[in-house]
Amino acid sequence: MTSTRHDPGPDQLKGILMVLVIFGHTFWQGVGDSWTKWMIYGFHMPMFLFLSGYMISMVRFGTRPWGDLLRHYWKRMIAAWLVVSVLWLALHEPDAFASPQAFLEVLLLRPAFHLWYVPMLFLSVLLLRLLGRPLNASPPARAALGVAAVAGALLFQTPLKELVPQVVLDNVDARYAGYFVWILLGVAVRNGWFPRLSLWWIAPVVAVGLVARSWVYTSDAAGPWWSVVAFTVLSLGASLCLPALRDALRTPLPIVGEGLRTIGHHSLYVYLLHPFVTDALHTPEVGWVRSMVLGAAVTVAILVASCIVAGVLEPVGARRRQGRDHTVAAPDGAVTAPDDAVTAPEAAPRAAGR
Repeated sequence: MTSTRHDPGPDQLKGILMVLVIFGHTFWQGVGDSWTKWMIYGFHMPMFLFLSGYMISMVRFGTRPWGDLLRHYWKRMIAAWLVVSVLWLALHEPDAFASPQAFLEVLLLRPAFHLWYVPMLFLSVLLLRLLGRPLNASPPARAALGVAAVAGALLFQTPLKELVPQVVLDNVDARYAGYFVWILLGVAVRNGWFPRLSLWWIAPVVAVGLVARSWVYTSDAAGPWWSVVAFTVLSLGASLCLPALRDALRTPLPIVGEGLRTIGHHSLYVYLLHPFVTDALHTPEVGWVRSMVLGAAVTVAILVASCIVAGVLEPVGARRRQGRDHTVAAPDGAVTAPDDAVTAPEAAPRAAGR
């Protein structure tokens, strides 16, 4: 996965978020059955989406040649996602191979478990590229897209989904429209369309969001709209903290910093592959304390194994690139990683409550 390797901030951020992703997937409880899992799922998916958008510089991205764009994303994420999707479906949903139509529907319209994020992100990238020129030139165009993104979130991620025809909800993943708003918010902050707020303003929002999210979990009086409000406030505050957190993490953290950078740099592969492990080694119903301890142990094991594999394979990849590009000389100080790097996300729980 592409990343600004010269700047450890984004990689460390992605590494930290991946820790939460993997840890959340080790719980046997459903999201609504564990306070810890409920709180984690209340912010880290929007943070991943925001960070993906925040890595896009529209000045360059909006005029990038289509061929170059498609080649870049095919190499960086689509090819790996396609291979992992086939493996996952073969193991967990073999009926998806009953016909080409069934396979394409499951692959693209109703992706299984964690496989929704890559096509969702790629569609968002295509939309941003298609609208790049008017978005860069026209504040009304940016406002219109923002209104459309908020409308999508309201219609597909709140009780207002009752207004959406059931045939749409049954056949298209609601996150395609419902989560675009978080990517767009990241793009807006990165490119100055939305102000970058001070932590002094954001910290109270995060605190209110944490209290509200916890109250929704513990209160019988909290209805679905209160849940939407709490999720939105917490996710908004946490996401708007990311630019400041990125700046704070420009210096590697002691002890764990290099490991987090490795996990973040390869976050796409860690994200795509870790459910094969967490699904096979799911912590049993042994009580919440033991479940958390076992979950933490599994999480650490996956992270350590990922770093070891990366340490073995990175030199191989470096030698291959040197052999392929030995005739190309980069100018002094050149930065090879593009600004429009993307990041891997959180996987949504299965219908059964994972």
